[in-house]
Amino acid sequence: MKLLTIILGGFLVINSIQAEVSSYVAFDRETRAIIEAGDAIQGKLKAASMKCDKCHGENGQGDDDVSVAGHPATYIYKQLKDFKDKKRDGTMVKKVKKLTNQDMADFSAWYASLSFAKGVEGGGQLAIDLVYKGDPKRMLKPCSTCHGQNGEGGKYDAAAITGQNKDAFIEMMEAFKESDRTNDIYSRMRLIAKVLTTKEIQALADYYSAPEME
Repeated sequence: MKLLTIILGGFLVINSIQAEVSSYVAFDRETRAIIEAGDAIQGKLKAASMKCDKCHGENGQGDDDVSVAGHPATYIYKQLKDFKDKKRDGTMVKKVKKLTNQDMADFSAWYASLSFAKGVEGGGQLAIDLVYKGDPKRMLKPCSTCHGQNGEGGKYDAAAITGQNKDAFIEMMEAFKESDRTNDIYSRMRLIAKVLTTKEIQALADYYSAPEME
């Protein structure tokens, strides 16, 4: 009976979440070709011109903001495109307004080429279990299934989450949990975040976050 309740509850959540298209990005042959044509050198020059380092740092690791270093190029491109299509909110919407597909591909190539900081792997056993075991009772897959054994990111739209700014990590998870961020394909992150407790989100932030700057 409990399992049936979970399944029915999940079905209702999925229906309510998927009422609107989450993203216009489809990783078809055309889109993949655009991303693969990205020029990292041009991306570096464009990032300098647009002063992206003011928020994301010279190495893309963000310091006090979101780390964009080392994400898969496909993930970065999708986020930029989602901002441009107004499928994500925030200051980036205005910044990407005039970017072309080639610009976004170049940015993606540049930031994907950078190294991310390694997470400090805090959060104790609670975090370790969520990362590598998940919770079958709540139909939670391990984080590592999509985001990689070391949080390095996965195919297409799975972000690199190791080395992320702790506050930014928590803010993103809470945005998914409250459906304030809705650009996740198939509502995957929203469904996961809604099940996670505040304590679990904090533990994962402690696990994946970059070492604090002294």
